[in-house]
Amino acid sequence: MQPTIPIDHGLSDKVLGKPELLPVASGMPLLTDIQFEALEAGVARGESLLVSAPTSTGKTLIGWWTVASAIEAGYTAVYLVSHRALAKQKFEEAKRLFLGDFLAYDRSAIVCATGDSVEDAAGRKTNAPLSSVILVATYEKFLGCLSVGGPPRDLTNICFVCDEVQLVGDKHRGQNAELLLTLMRRAGWRQFVGLSAVLSPGDAQALASWLGIGLIRNPNREKALTIECRTPLATLSVSAGPGFEGLQQQGPPSRSRDVMGVIGELLQQQRNPVIVFCMKVDDTFDLARTWAQSRPAIQIDAPAGVDVEQPLLDALRRRTAYHNAELTEDERLFVEDRLASGQVDVVFATSTLAAGVNFPLGSAAFASWKRWDFDRQMHVPIGRDEFQNMAGRVGRMGQAIAKGHVVLTADGVQESRQAQALMDLTTQAPLGLGITPEHFGTLTLQIFAGRLCTSREDAFDLIGSTLTASRERERNLAGIDHWRDKLFSQIDRLVDIGCLIELHGQITVTTFGVAVAHSGLKPETAIFFIEGLKRSSAQLTQLIDRAGNGTSEDDFVFVLSHAAIRSPEFGIVGGKATRILNWRIGRNGPVPNPYATRLNPILFDQPWVADAGAANGALQLTEWAAGTARGQIEKIVAGVRLGTVQGVARDVSWVLTGVSEIISSVTSPTLADESKPIALRGNGEDVQDVRRLARAIRRQSIRLGVGVPSDVLWMSELRLPGLQSRLRRDDIMSLRRGGLSRPMDLMDGSDQADERRRIALGLQERGGIANLIRNAARTWRQDDRNHSKTMHLRRADRLMLRDQIAALYEKRGTDLEQAFSISLGGLGIPCQPLDVTGRQGFPDFLVSIEDFIPIVVEVKSKVSDQETVPLNAATEVLAASELAGLRNNPCLTLCSPGVDPSVPTFIEAAKRLCVIDVSDFCEAILRLHEGTLTRGGFYNWLTTPGIALAEALPSPATR
Repeated sequence: MQPTIPIDHGLSDKVLGKPELLPVASGMPLLTDIQFEALEAGVARGESLLVSAPTSTGKTLIGWWTVASAIEAGYTAVYLVSHRALAKQKFEEAKRLFLGDFLAYDRSAIVCATGDSVEDAAGRKTNAPLSSVILVATYEKFLGCLSVGGPPRDLTNICFVCDEVQLVGDKHRGQNAELLLTLMRRAGWRQFVGLSAVLSPGDAQALASWLGIGLIRNPNREKALTIECRTPLATLSVSAGPGFEGLQQQGPPSRSRDVMGVIGELLQQQRNPVIVFCMKVDDTFDLARTWAQSRPAIQIDAPAGVDVEQPLLDALRRRTAYHNAELTEDERLFVEDRLASGQVDVVFATSTLAAGVNFPLGSAAFASWKRWDFDRQMHVPIGRDEFQNMAGRVGRMGQAIAKGHVVLTADGVQESRQAQALMDLTTQAPLGLGITPEHFGTLTLQIFAGRLCTSREDAFDLIGSTLTASRERERNLAGIDHWRDKLFSQIDRLVDIGCLIELHGQITVTTFGVAVAHSGLKPETAIFFIEGLKRSSAQLTQLIDRAGNGTSEDDFVFVLSHAAIRSPEFGIVGGKATRILNWRIGRNGPVPNPYATRLNPILFDQPWVADAGAANGALQLTEWAAGTARGQIEKIVAGVRLGTVQGVARDVSWVLTGVSEIISSVTSPTLADESKPIALRGNGEDVQDVRRLARAIRRQSIRLGVGVPSDVLWMSELRLPGLQSRLRRDDIMSLRRGGLSRPMDLMDGSDQADERRRIALGLQERGGIANLIRNAARTWRQDDRNHSKTMHLRRADRLMLRDQIAALYEKRGTDLEQAFSISLGGLGIPCQPLDVTGRQGFPDFLVSIEDFIPIVVEVKSKVSDQETVPLNAATEVLAASELAGLRNNPCLTLCSPGVDPSVPTFIEAAKRLCVIDVSDFCEAILRLHEGTLTRGGFYNWLTTPGIALAEALPSPATR
């Protein structure tokens, strides 16, 4: 530890005055050695560095210094992490550290981007994450952000913090991280700070040299750690800490080698909380139950509105917990909160709790350190880097315990040797290979869609500039020539499937190829859905035409969920699976399934009984999306918990979001027929039906993410004050069962309405949440509208458009019609008035964009910002268009302040109607002026049936 900071540290007075950004002891700064070295090397002065040090040495603070220095100097900061959960944790930290003191509470300035969603600090969704000041993102998501419209050629206004940068060597996820870093090297950066666990000296230098940055490597731990292996004959231990590394000892056999006995010893030594690492999910449940049986119970209730399964609650009452991927989000957060607050003595966990998240753990025991290898059909030791990362979670900086202690057991000579190899703290596992020829299928489309290459040789040169390629050349005389044929075969595949076109040696990417690359899906998945949607288009559009019929909507989500699980994303077609279906879902064969039986003729793959996992999974997802209670969902397939269902729902939602974007893009009326996939060429009724499905599919993907029907989906966006920032699923369904589905139902402040809400929620005392919901419903749209208005006026000032944008927000009635006309006129878009004298009942305008079919427009408004345009008013344009002789033209209703959010299914059933809120329209107008939205993209957005949202606009191609 260093009780001072370097003279030329570079930290601002604002940082020096914030205790969270500068640890102090007895009034003096107190830094770890690696933190001191980083400041000395200039991390706060803009120097680019690779920082390699053990877990628990305070590397995260080095990253935050980088962020603080960047934003104070007027630059953008991007913090990249390896996991979704870690992104959310860093996002919360960024808000706590920077929102007030550094960003003047501008909540749009901090954005979190993961595969789940892209949201700012106010919880608002955005599809322009690169416009933020601080962006926290996973590596995969940021790669997707950069690939939109081609990555920027210049990133020199961005300071990057790349956490767990050793991910480039991960055999499962390293290819995306390595490709991303390759693109970033090409475009440059203002500053690059890579944070890594301890790499070998050679690997650390190779990575730093490839990145062209400085290296700081310090293998010493700041807190002592002892790892103890108990064998039948002896106790082997290795210790490391300040000033010493890898000190080995051998002693007599320990008293206990049973995991329960080990836990008891550690607790007796006051080394709590103890984390017990398990290699199987079932072991976390079984061992926790066994341990908890002998512990005294205390009274604990789940937080109001939080659904926690009874076995977990029973364990927590005995200061015991389990943590794994089969818990729900609420359960994981509940366990983590109690662990962080010292209310758990023992937690049985898979590696999910060791994925970089900081918890106050006193000691660890390994119930096992071998996993089943399905290829080799045997148990094999986990990797040394993974073992040491898990072991390093104890005795972290900031924890009261003086020394971390880890215990594992081994039987026999061979196991003892394997265990000692894991415990060797003096050497590091070699950095793996991120990119291999097996990954070319995924990477090839990304590099062409990103407009990084225009020929086969260009692509080969780009792949040749990766870290893996440079390392391959060093150890192989033939270099990477053997990669050429495999790369070229993937180019042939993409040409055959319609993603690329090759002409006279030049390769261009098709609209279909760009859409697929942006979605992250395999091209084969896109084709699978396009062909399936076309085959069943008539029946599927009939389902969405039955607006208000919950059964039809659930039928629709079942077909889509079944298709997603049967798609190549969950299989090996087009390369290795990107998503894995939990083995429990289909292990005992298909369960009775009325949806599958009834809908078998329109499923994309038949018969449904051929794949029990897909059928069972789709059934559970349908019940989840319908708002069915937890107990009923968990009864569908024995042993499948709600957390597992939520995990599958996230994966399927991701697939459907990508499919929706692809369908919207490749069915655009602005696109040449020859540019479309073969199945979607021509203007047949089935092709038009597929286009109609785009927004309906997007809505089902959102339903799956939340788990409620469409008419109450809007409630999930309500923001409540306090710890419960969102209305929970159970509360939403309780309100719906009480007949409270519309905004006005929740806004009503009468005594009778208040009583209805309380009865529906079944509340005695819960912090007055019924009233909080009422207030949230009243301010929900108004808050969003005010936020959007502020952001839009700020951008409008730069474009000299303040008066135009302000008028769109503030005017009503005929004044709003005039503001609408002026906004389009400023873009040179003709807006012909139709409701002139003598034409009673005619629509307001006929808008002509380029040479496309003109759009019939009605402008509807309400005086109060708390009111919404009702369904009848939003659909009037359809009858008006027929009166004007324009029955085949697309129709648009512009609503101010917005349309009733509880009626999206009715709008989608209107076939040729698009409805848009004025704030979303303003976003599109500004993007047209900024040059980040084409007129063709604007027209496609306005004419796709359903509700047009700003987040569904074609993503801006530039910052």
